[in-house]
Amino acid sequence: MSQATIDFKKQIELYIQSLDLKEITKKSYDDILQSFYRYLLAHSLLSPNKKDILGYKEYLSKHVRSATIQKTIVVLRGFFTYLDSEELYRNIMTGIRGVSIEPTFKRAALTLSEVEKLINKASELAISIEGKRNYAIIALIATTGLRTIEVERANVKDLVMNSGGYKLFIQGKGKDDKDLYVKISRDVYQIIMTYLMDRNDDLEPLFITHGRNNSSERIRTRSIRGIVKEILRQIGIDDMRYTAHSLRHSLATNLILHGNGTLEEAKQILRHKDISTTQIYNHSLARSQNDGELKMSKLLFKGKER
Repeated sequence: MSQATIDFKKQIELYIQSLDLKEITKKSYDDILQSFYRYLLAHSLLSPNKKDILGYKEYLSKHVRSATIQKTIVVLRGFFTYLDSEELYRNIMTGIRGVSIEPTFKRAALTLSEVEKLINKASELAISIEGKRNYAIIALIATTGLRTIEVERANVKDLVMNSGGYKLFIQGKGKDDKDLYVKISRDVYQIIMTYLMDRNDDLEPLFITHGRNNSSERIRTRSIRGIVKEILRQIGIDDMRYTAHSLRHSLATNLILHGNGTLEEAKQILRHKDISTTQIYNHSLARSQNDGELKMSKLLFKGKER
């Protein structure tokens, strides 16, 4: 098969249309392929070959996590298999190996006092409309363990009040519908409502941008991560292991450690399919409470402390 130049943008569109997958999955595949297409344009690769794929793989290794690289490889395999089957382009993914996925549980959890410091700092900064939004986002994630993508997708109408209290219906990871919910405390509800009342608009998203150039757009996960990271720095935590996702880990850890919460409660709140995923938090707690090394040092150096 000849390696003629083709309209990759058009073929990506046709490929996505041909997939028998959920819309949310098709959107994810399209995002990956569009990123690949932009890379081709930026590097003037009109007729990419296997060497170019390896170059893209190397490029990704410097910018994204291993799980993202692996997913990209899977999507590209499907795309080029499709092109090959349509006799449009040779399958240049043949022989391209995947990558080992690093453990996802690598974000450190904050202590209860550190979470309190983070929330207090966000409260201090809640002077402007942007500050009030940031305070609401941090309070929401810290108390519900929401993923940043779930915060991004949240709409004002998803926040409801009924006889059972306050709830926020969410579109969970890999879901098309908002059939799941998290419970919102009165305190957090009031923080969110203060932001919405000051915002005073009829826009659909629960959280929006307030910048000069892109005001009133739905806030994106990258911005949410940046907000949490910046306020973490302001309380003296500037470490790559501490991110917005750390608040999710912190909720589970502190619920079990300080709130008398059970593993099953943590599983339901974090919406894990398998309790073995939640079990990681128990392992982490067991490790933090195991002072075997210190006990041994005390035995060995007893009477020798300076």
